Amino acid sequence: MPQQLDRRTRTDASRRFLAPAEFFMDAFPRLAAKNGGMVAQAMTALGAHPLTLDVDGESWSIELVNGSVRASATAADGALRLQLTAEQFSDWAQNQISFHGMLVGRRLRCEPENLFQISLWDSLALTLLEGWPAVTEGLAFSDRDGQPLDLAQSFTPEADPADIAHFLREVGFLHLKGWLDAPDMVAISDEMDRARPDYVEGDGKSWWATLSDGSRACVRLQEFVERSPTTAKILKGDTWERMIRILEGSDSLARKPVEGRIIEALFKPVGVASGPSDLSFHRDCHLGRHSYACARMTVGIAITPASESNGLLKVIAGSHRVVMPVEIAKSAPYLPVIELATEPGDLTVHLSCTLHAATAPVSTERRVLYTEIPQRQADGRFIDTSVNDVREQVNDIMRGREVAR
Repeated sequence: MPQQLDRRTRTDASRRFLAPAEFFMDAFPRLAAKNGGMVAQAMTALGAHPLTLDVDGESWSIELVNGSVRASATAADGALRLQLTAEQFSDWAQNQISFHGMLVGRRLRCEPENLFQISLWDSLALTLLEGWPAVTEGLAFSDRDGQPLDLAQSFTPEADPADIAHFLREVGFLHLKGWLDAPDMVAISDEMDRARPDYVEGDGKSWWATLSDGSRACVRLQEFVERSPTTAKILKGDTWERMIRILEGSDSLARKPVEGRIIEALFKPVGVASGPSDLSFHRDCHLGRHSYACARMTVGIAITPASESNGLLKVIAGSHRVVMPVEIAKSAPYLPVIELATEPGDLTVHLSCTLHAATAPVSTERRVLYTEIPQRQADGRFIDTSVNDVREQVNDIMRGREVAR
């Protein structure tokens, strides 16, 4: 049975202040009874230390005991030890934000040697809270007939829609080949060139990076659809609507207004020395709120070719089904890593739960557009992830680190 797209188990309406004592004495025993075996299995396989959280003068720990996990109101020996405010704990215990999200927002401090264990516990927390396994034996990828899937395959517009929808749910990504017209990609590239002078660093709608020669370069344009008639035409067109209908299958995806920040235009220049340009493996829900908004889809429109020489998107097959820790994905992934080489007019699709990364260009600049397609709420509205405020701090944080050097 392929993974369902709608993985929402929480709503903001049910969010409240959750004190450590209430969580560990009330909720934790139920969670441990249901998911503790999976947490223990992953802790053993991944080498995770116990976790101790110091919250307003009190210590609470999660430890591996007899094939499950146990909570105690004391510090654990050899534990990853983090200091949280009561509000931070409440958000963490309700999957509003992850430890990594706190680090990105500069709301949590840790020593560099603890980053690996923090990555493990970001995954283990999802195993505990949501029953999302972090390790698994013999994960298989099968087509609709039960035969092994070719993970490197792509789908043309003529492909069977049921096969496309199945592949996305089974593997966590797609390469849609030749879905848009190449001349439109040339037009969009020209519109990117014309729009770029309208953006300045610090304007709140662009991201910037430092190149190897010390110069600053704009690498991301928001509100681009207002400056690109060709992009607006595509997003309002029949091909785009057909794609959404195929992707959603039996789920319900939102149709966002073609305005404002619906899509971003990215420049991927050669020689980025620092800044938010080519990101290593991560999930789009890695900052938090997986259980409120996943699985969303990110669709990439290839404006220029993507290859090993000028950078491409990498994805980890099945990482929406197995919550492999991000730091392990970067160093020793235990699921298949797939490179998506694309041509102008190709589309890539990845789920917000799927690990993905962008490799840096080494020969020529790459250009790509990205837009998100969220799940639809019961009242027909689309879901806002509400971690965008943290995400939008990335450019400022990276800039601050460069200034401090």
